[in-house]
Amino acid sequence: MKLRLQIYLARAGLAPSRRKAEEIIKSGNILINGKVAKLGDKIDPDKDTVSMEGKSIESLKKKIYIMLNKPAGYLVSKSDTRGRKLAHELLKESSVNGEKLSELEQQVVFNVGRLDLDTEGLLLFTNDGEFALRLAHPRYHVRKTYIAKVKGRISNRAVDKLQHGLMIRIRDGHLVIQYTTLPAEIRILGRGLEDFSVIVVRIKEGRKRQVRRMLDAVGYPVLTLKRVQVGPLELGDLPLGKWRFLTNPEIANFSAKI
Repeated sequence: MKLRLQIYLARAGLAPSRRKAEEIIKSGNILINGKVAKLGDKIDPDKDTVSMEGKSIESLKKKIYIMLNKPAGYLVSKSDTRGRKLAHELLKESSVNGEKLSELEQQVVFNVGRLDLDTEGLLLFTNDGEFALRLAHPRYHVRKTYIAKVKGRISNRAVDKLQHGLMIRIRDGHLVIQYTTLPAEIRILGRGLEDFSVIVVRIKEGRKRQVRRMLDAVGYPVLTLKRVQVGPLELGDLPLGKWRFLTNPEIANFSAKI
């Protein structure tokens, strides 16, 4: 049975979606029986040999799981027309343990979810589509934990609103979008003498700029924001701007708890 090439690549774990698979095909790095592949090609997995950078796709099915401590000021994207620094580029450097990703591995891994430009902290990369789905899809309600420094001495009333869920209104041109957040877990770490507070925010949804919009809505805009945990995976003492592979126990623990 013949399959479209992009479907085959996605199923092999080399892309999180067919659209990403199409981008890989357009790059000219995929060969079918030694010839450069093009969009629309179909292959028979039992008869045809599909390769990338001289390696058969079958040999590239190793699952990769990476944790990066993203600095603020880095965009979560593989490219940017405005020339901003990219979180993905940090994977070209050695890991905190001195390990390196091959150019091919750098191509096939993709980020799981996002952090906005000004947020730092735990960002995951993988080539495992099922792992990514279970982390990022709203139906799994994976908890994400942040440490936020906010402007002002946050009130107990604001904390109560966050803990019960609140209405968010976003204006996009003439369009107004509104939704009610799910209840968040809030813990105050300290109220500073210089008119700021530091709080732990734990949510189980991941809309765009979710934490920032929640805190804006209760009158305490974010000054700095750092994600420190996703599900059972903790950032720990991983240095800023560095990455490491997830350990086998971390992967097993994730599978058991999500």
